[in-house]
Amino acid sequence: MGETNMHCSMSKRIWVLLLPVLLATTFILSGCEEDEALKPTERFFVNDFADVIKPEDEDTIYSQGVGLQEKTGAQVVAVTVKSLDSQDIRDFGVALGREWGLGEEDKNNGVLLLMALDERKISIEVGYGLEGGLTDIETGIILDTYAIPYLKNNDYSTGIQKAYSAIVNEVYIEYGLEPEEGYTPAEEIRNRDEDEENIGSFFGAIVPIILILILIAVFSSRGGRRGGPPFIFMGGRGGFGGGNFRGGSGGSFGGFSGGGGSFGGGGSSRGF
Repeated sequence: MGETNMHCSMSKRIWVLLLPVLLATTFILSGCEEDEALKPTERFFVNDFADVIKPEDEDTIYSQGVGLQEKTGAQVVAVTVKSLDSQDIRDFGVALGREWGLGEEDKNNGVLLLMALDERKISIEVGYGLEGGLTDIETGIILDTYAIPYLKNNDYSTGIQKAYSAIVNEVYIEYGLEPEEGYTPAEEIRNRDEDEENIGSFFGAIVPIILILILIAVFSSRGGRRGGPPFIFMGGRGGFGGGNFRGGSGGSFGGFSGGGGSFGGGGSSRGF
């Protein structure tokens, strides 16, 4: 009986001693997993946690990121993740950009390009200092023009690389530097789209007017030859409206790390 009590007592003491060790080990392992998920890679500017970017595209992104930081101090970082774990991609991106401190602390000139594979979403998060140059409209144009066409076809690597290059070129423009040859700025794309929309609206308005004028001319000519009454627009269902007609014309990491920059929620996101 005494031996049994002694054995039980020793077992309890062992558990009392081991419990803190087990708890500490669990905490450390948990912390390591969290750190690994949030820690930038050695190449810093390209962090392909979803393993979808081709090596050659990784090299392009990295070299462009290094070149941009050396010339302007700004940092553009690309990140892919397998899943957002039910988080909103914009919230996830802003939190990650702040956690990594993208951009210079006194200029907040960081940009994060984030793609979530399982959710099939992509976003651009812009630091405070670049929100004037990379507006919500322009970041949306970048995604629609350079990323989405490729991502929809599951060509993730090309879509991310081209979107990244577009962001880098926009930052160069914001700093008064020349973008790479052949690049079409987002503002130019926006102006072109607006011009096309205005032209479409103009023709949409002018064509009915032209048709009405033609009908007036035709019926007036027929009425004149027969000596009958002139053609009159009558009100009522199925016809043209009454009243006087007036025509008119319309016008119209590898040694790199975040510098302590912050984010305020500027940017855009898209699904694909």
